Amino acid sequence: MKQIIAIGLIILSLKSFAFDFPIKSFTLPNGLKVIVCEKNTSPIVQMEVWYRVGSKDEWDGVRGMAHMFEHMMFRGSKNFKGEGDVYIHEMEKLGASLNAYTTFDRTVYFQELPKEHIEKVFAMEADRMENLILDQKVLDTEREVVGEELRLGENNWYRRMMADRYAHLYPEGHPYKVDVIGFLEEITKFTTKQCQDFYDKFYSPNNAYLVIVGDVKAEQMFELAGKYFGPIKKQLPLNAKKTEPDVFSFVPTTEELVIDYPVQIYSYAIPCPAIGTPDYYAFNLLRDLLFSNPNSILNNSIVERGNMAYQISAQSDDSRLYSNIATFDVIMQAQIGNAKVKKMISKEIYDIINEGIDQELIDNYVKNLEVNQTFQNFSNAAIADRLGFSEYYFMDYSKYNQTLETYKTIKAEQLTDICKKYFNPETMKVINIKPLME
Repeated sequence: MKQIIAIGLIILSLKSFAFDFPIKSFTLPNGLKVIVCEKNTSPIVQMEVWYRVGSKDEWDGVRGMAHMFEHMMFRGSKNFKGEGDVYIHEMEKLGASLNAYTTFDRTVYFQELPKEHIEKVFAMEADRMENLILDQKVLDTEREVVGEELRLGENNWYRRMMADRYAHLYPEGHPYKVDVIGFLEEITKFTTKQCQDFYDKFYSPNNAYLVIVGDVKAEQMFELAGKYFGPIKKQLPLNAKKTEPDVFSFVPTTEELVIDYPVQIYSYAIPCPAIGTPDYYAFNLLRDLLFSNPNSILNNSIVERGNMAYQISAQSDDSRLYSNIATFDVIMQAQIGNAKVKKMISKEIYDIINEGIDQELIDNYVKNLEVNQTFQNFSNAAIADRLGFSEYYFMDYSKYNQTLETYKTIKAEQLTDICKKYFNPETMKVINIKPLME
């Protein structure tokens, strides 16, 4: 291993970015990349394993598999056996806090712990990457847990509405057409062979990378990665990105939905560009200025000053490998006269199209974002998330500050063009979501 490390260090990248902490990376021969930020401000380490798998990688019959694996990975593996959530119990003995999440695009496992226990975490993470126990008992237990989570979601009117809406937003074949949690009728029919096939295919070193932030030395982390992850041989054949339909060609299959809750929602469904496309950053910035930010233009005029709605809930994510549909839900009291809300929203948008947007509004938002990111630099978890995000979506962890730096270059005229292209009231789709009994 020392010989490998010596060779690998030639290609290490060592830079001080806005974090003001050294960041180094090394890639093992089996394809696993290790990214280390040497942040020696406290004896705590954040370690994360990012897998390039999410619900976008599923197919009919295994909808919900990626999310269920998030649960199954906390069970036992060959060298760490036991009852229940073995990994949670073992990590808690080390004084660690841990969790995981699954999105359309990715699955991430993370833990924060005292630095003296980091080697055991390497051993455990490598073992569950290679030797997860996938027998019928584990499958039956975990799909019951996921099934209960899904049923709880069904009991939440807003969560249920969002899940039901996916089928109306996306055309057939789009990677985001099915909610991440999947379908209960498919989850209950998963077989151990399906689980093993999914695990063998996607839980591979060349389909994952480690992000480590804290009071550690990069060279030691590379050695530990080589010791524990280096012997793992399985590989994912790297395929080209899936073809996606033109998101501008989408037409919702319904103009109305009914919910069992006494509110009315105007759900604005807007085509949303993927990462890497020319409009990505300007769209995100205008989205925040219009809808998403607590001080956004529409939140001020519709909610705060106008008292015309309870809130605006934005279901839009910066992390998107594929173009998708962003939804902005204007949640109101169900009453006659709500059409005036749509007129007010159209007026605010037309004002931008016809008169432009104040550059000072953009500058103030960017300054506020810069302050927030400065505070985040004190957090191991926040740094790890930004490094992991950049490695996943930009294929380069060193671009972790790219969003802020790009926002600083965007001018008001660009946002006017984006407004005409994506937010134009003449082409924007609105789904009217009404209570069951009016």
